[in-house]
Amino acid sequence: MKSLVNETVSHNKFGTGTIVEENTLKIKVLFSGMEQSKIFAFPIAFEKFLVLEDQTLQEECHELALQKRMEMEQEEAERLAEIKRIADEKRKERIELAKLKRRTAAKKTTTARKTTAAKKTAAVKKTVAVKENE
Repeated sequence: MKSLVNETVSHNKFGTGTIVEENTLKIKVLFSGMEQSKIFAFPIAFEKFLVLEDQTLQEECHELALQKRMEMEQEEAERLAEIKRIADEKRKERIELAKLKRRTAAKKTTTARKTTAAKKTAAVKKTVAVKENE
C-alpha cells in the first residue's frame, strides 16, 4: 500500500483534512481551520471515522481495518480463554484444598474419638479392677 501522507480525508465532526504523518499504529490528520493535528488509530479509524478521497485507498484501508479488527477480536478471545483457564485451575486448587482440610479434620476427629474411647475403656477397667479388689 502506498503512503497515505498528503492524502485528503473527511471526518463527520472535523470536516476535511490532510494526513500529515503515518506509521503502522497511527495517523495524524491536520483538519482545515485547526492548528493541531488529530491522531487516529490506524487502520481502525477508516472503519468508522475517516473516509479517504481516493476510493481505491479507502477500500484498501477499510480492508486493513477489518483484518485488524478480526485480529483484535481473536486476541481478545484468546485472552479471555486464558483467564478462564486460570480461574478454572484456581477453582480446582481451592476444591482440592477444601477436600484436604476435610480429610485432615476427619482424621483428627477419628483420632480424638479413638483416644477418648481408649481412655473410657481404661477407666472402666480400672473401676472394675478396684471393685474386684474390694
